[in-house]
Amino acid sequence: MKSKKKHVRLTPRIRAEILYEDKDVIAVNKPAGILTVPIPGMKSANLQERLDDYLRKQKKQAWTVHRIDRFTSGIVLFAKNPRARKDLIRQFRNHEPGRIYLALIRGVPDPPEGELVHHMKRIKEGFRNVIVPKSDPKASEARLKYRVTERFKNTSLVEVALVTGLKNQIRVQFAEVGHPTVGDRHYASDEQEEKLIDRQALHASRLEFVHPGTKETVVITAPWPKDFQRLIVYYRKS
Repeated sequence: MKSKKKHVRLTPRIRAEILYEDKDVIAVNKPAGILTVPIPGMKSANLQERLDDYLRKQKKQAWTVHRIDRFTSGIVLFAKNPRARKDLIRQFRNHEPGRIYLALIRGVPDPPEGELVHHMKRIKEGFRNVIVPKSDPKASEARLKYRVTERFKNTSLVEVALVTGLKNQIRVQFAEVGHPTVGDRHYASDEQEEKLIDRQALHASRLEFVHPGTKETVVITAPWPKDFQRLIVYYRKS
């Protein structure tokens, strides 16, 4: 008999599935459109505050160790105590956790499997990251590995393994090589609106890390969200 899935209520109509929980950590499948953490001056629903409400009965709180973009769906991991937070922040800072994303991108990369390496920096104009020369004093290396898992008429489904973890990295790097993420009009101004998805088609599908308490490897996976599934079905039929 399957155990009943647990959820955290984010809004009156939106819930997030708890993918993994023990005394030290909790991982949630964040829906697209929900902030990971609160932003000063904004009253939008966010994962951290709702998890704090959920954990209050345990006399614990959600400690941020990493985050994903508001309009990206998928796995977000939180610590439940300062000791676990310190260990996990160190892991993420050193790029130790294995992070796999699924992305729908325009066109087909050549080669269909490879590595993208760029240098990026954050600019205030438009609150975005841009590709810059390695010599730029504010440049940070952005590195990822990818593999095309399915090809459609004008798009591809790619599995992306982050080597580094810069903000918007996947979206910026694929846009730079001419394969913008479907639905991402922030980094591809000419990207057409998709009728089946109203955000970038990017999903954090797998996370592997060393447990801060047991020191054992933990692997968490997140199922595709419904809008992502609908788009895949549509492309397969096109």
